[in-house]
Amino acid sequence: MVGIFGIFGIPNSVPNIPGFSLLLLSTTFIGFLSYYLWIWSYWIRKGVKGPRGIPFAGIMHRFQDYNYPFWRVMMDWTKEYGPIYGITEGVEKTLVVSDPEFVHEVFVTQFDNFYGRKLNPLQGDPNKNKRAHLVSTQGHRWKRLRTLSSLTFSNKNLKKIMKTVDDSVAELMRHLEKGCAGGKTVDMLEYYQEFTIDIIGKIAMGQTQSLMFENPMLPKVKSIFVDGRKHAFFASAMFPFLGTIFRQIFSMFPSIQPASDIMNIIEKAVEARIDQRNRDEKLRIEVSGEPQDFIDLFLDARADVDFFEQEAKDDFAKTQITKVDKHLTFDETVGQLFVFLLAGYDTTALSLSYSSFLLATHPEVQRKCQEEVDRECSDPEVTFDHLSKLKYMDWVIKEALRFYPLASIVHNRKCMKATTVCGVEIEEGTNVQVDTWTMHKDPKIWGDDVNEFKPERWESGDEQFIQKGGYLPFGMGPRICIGMRLALMEEKMLLTQILKKYTFETTSETVIPLKLVGRSTTAPSSVNLKLRPRHSD
Repeated sequence: MVGIFGIFGIPNSVPNIPGFSLLLLSTTFIGFLSYYLWIWSYWIRKGVKGPRGIPFAGIMHRFQDYNYPFWRVMMDWTKEYGPIYGITEGVEKTLVVSDPEFVHEVFVTQFDNFYGRKLNPLQGDPNKNKRAHLVSTQGHRWKRLRTLSSLTFSNKNLKKIMKTVDDSVAELMRHLEKGCAGGKTVDMLEYYQEFTIDIIGKIAMGQTQSLMFENPMLPKVKSIFVDGRKHAFFASAMFPFLGTIFRQIFSMFPSIQPASDIMNIIEKAVEARIDQRNRDEKLRIEVSGEPQDFIDLFLDARADVDFFEQEAKDDFAKTQITKVDKHLTFDETVGQLFVFLLAGYDTTALSLSYSSFLLATHPEVQRKCQEEVDRECSDPEVTFDHLSKLKYMDWVIKEALRFYPLASIVHNRKCMKATTVCGVEIEEGTNVQVDTWTMHKDPKIWGDDVNEFKPERWESGDEQFIQKGGYLPFGMGPRICIGMRLALMEEKMLLTQILKKYTFETTSETVIPLKLVGRSTTAPSSVNLKLRPRHSD
């Protein structure tokens, strides 16, 4: 007691420093432990079923197995706990859902209450990060970035980069011709990764020529998806203050963190382009006026509307108070190019891989696709208008994405204002994570033939599935993937040229069914196929 009296300045007391320190340490520990037990028991107190995991980590340790991806874990839990259940991920509280009506309500109908995403603890505060991008930002900053970036992905601008995509298609076809000569089996996933990183290098990083199968960027990007920041992410999710420490370390030593290294490379590419444009202007060099690539498009992006930014605590729909520039800043340009690189490289390569595998294992579907290509794209050059006529190929891609939803881990939203969804009360700060794989395999949505690869199911359009909330390979609602049209354009252009010349076939080296692995996205371990020249048909 003497030590306690001492801290209040009672004159006749003699402070017991060791005793006070022990008391302070004990109190801090109890408060610390109570805080994490309070979070861990959140769903128990709410009466919501679900896997409990362990205090501090919650169920995060279950999402770390590269060979048993998180979507498999969620599907297992959905079978056990039903279409709505609760989990904790470090200090985050998450509701996992596979009810399409619930999903549509969150992603579309109540978007103003769920405009944020579940944030990566290593990203930092999206309101303060100068290089925050479309995936991480929220509220009015997201709306501004979305409006400015959308101009880059318009059909008009996509047509301008078709020549760049076509050059990479031609380069890959040359490599395929060598690789599959003599009936050799090739891993199509590797070829498609080379293809997508080549395109992105040209349109997002200032690359002036093809570096296919010699691209120094590819190992850096691959490492993010294979290992990334697993241990740093795990630790930061439990103890958020560590996120700031890790970010400082990564910025000081970018070579130990691929994402930081890539960001620096993009920064230099943007600086070089700005310098070039300034030199051209000073020398009064006439330029065509057409953008070279996405760096130019982002630098030139300008909205025709006035933007206003609100105070951080304001609701998404409240009165706007501060005027904001209509251009993207330098740092915002770097941020958008970075997230575009990661999203565009991996998901498009994976979609191509899954489509090719399904065509190889369903010869009758492949024949129909080839007949359409022969009919609609008989000219050597494939135009934007040609692609719009490939209806059956479009069904094939959509059905492949139903079978294998790609980056389903990002199909989530954060509740920004307490609300009720389908009778479930959701508090502010709670995350909603969609179990996309379960929904894409739900016979109540797709019918009894749900496990059949059936492109014809899309013949009557996709609204019947999208409106129900049951199909979201690119997300859903206002935050749907901004690069969707570019990804589909790349995929159709390449598949068209391949199917003109070859037929996909399985071999003894083809893994059937595919072995699926991954953390942030879901990838096949390999897609070993043979490409038989069609002149031998």
